[in-house]
Amino acid sequence: MTLSFPDLLDLLLRFLAVGQLSLLSLYLLSDSRELKALLGSSLAVCLSAYLLLTAPVPDHHYGILRGILLFFTELTPYLLWYFALALLDKGLVNGGMLKEHRRPKRWPLTAKTLAAGAILWFVYFFGYLQGRGIFHDINHGVQLILLLHIIFIALKDLKDDLVTARRNSRLVLTLASCVYFSLILMLELGDASLRDATLFSLGNAGLVLLSTSLFSWYFFRDSFKDLTPLSSTVENQQEITDNTAPVIPVEYQAVYQQLCQQMANGLYMQSQLTIKALANELATPEHQLRKLINQHLGFRNFSDFLNSYRLVEACSQLEDIRHIRKPILTLALELGYGSVATFNRAFKAKTGRSPKEYRDHFQK
Repeated sequence: MTLSFPDLLDLLLRFLAVGQLSLLSLYLLSDSRELKALLGSSLAVCLSAYLLLTAPVPDHHYGILRGILLFFTELTPYLLWYFALALLDKGLVNGGMLKEHRRPKRWPLTAKTLAAGAILWFVYFFGYLQGRGIFHDINHGVQLILLLHIIFIALKDLKDDLVTARRNSRLVLTLASCVYFSLILMLELGDASLRDATLFSLGNAGLVLLSTSLFSWYFFRDSFKDLTPLSSTVENQQEITDNTAPVIPVEYQAVYQQLCQQMANGLYMQSQLTIKALANELATPEHQLRKLINQHLGFRNFSDFLNSYRLVEACSQLEDIRHIRKPILTLALELGYGSVATFNRAFKAKTGRSPKEYRDHFQK
């Protein structure tokens, strides 16, 4: 087999990217055994398999190795989806970098059985059958749906998220990766011959190397800056308890006083209030307000900050006999919630009771 200069350059770029991913995987495993670290290292292995599988080398030269590489390659979008859920602290994942007082939920036996069956089927179809069959196209359709879902959840809560590291992670680890993989999957579902073209393969290898280089620089820059990996900084924000007064730096005290005054005036009741609108109201930069609320007041999400005022007022009115006939929907809308369902969820998460149960308890 004779390789042209573009093919050799293609292979060099791929091996450099695989080397970076290998180092990143080893670092993650050496630093932590938590779920996010395991998922991140597994994702790096799958990306390496994809790079090796799509190299400018004829399939028959791979032998049995092709099935192994194909298996890990097809797992990549699923791992990326699960990793994104863990990174963004969605409800489907509970075993990641959790606080000590929370215990990860155990999967029921049925879920474990289905997961094991799915993995065995993947081993058989992609490892043994080498992906030949209609399931190959069906699988790509499912993968594309999962990747689009990651983009959706990353954008959905981006404005509400106050944690800088997690906001950056949403963009770097989900949007950029998902857009790239979505393009690859669309090419797979469409004209696969374009994917095998020399220029596309070389450009693909260069894009992956550039992406892994930028991410590695971003990751290790933050890691060596404060001696903690990026995944840990999301969970290690300053926590303020209800009985501890926040310590506000001098440069934030003026903004903090304005913020307290506006909240005392009932600005939190404004419907669809955003961090941007609040920053405009206070005539302060949005990034500065985010830092104040997150790092110095201890709130991870802007909605949590608003709820700290809205739910106190809700409890006060539900306990007051003068408001006994006020409908729950009216109370929710007055407090700025977009719907009664959103209000009910936030209230029950805080008090352990629904608004109706809370009112009945105090109005007996």
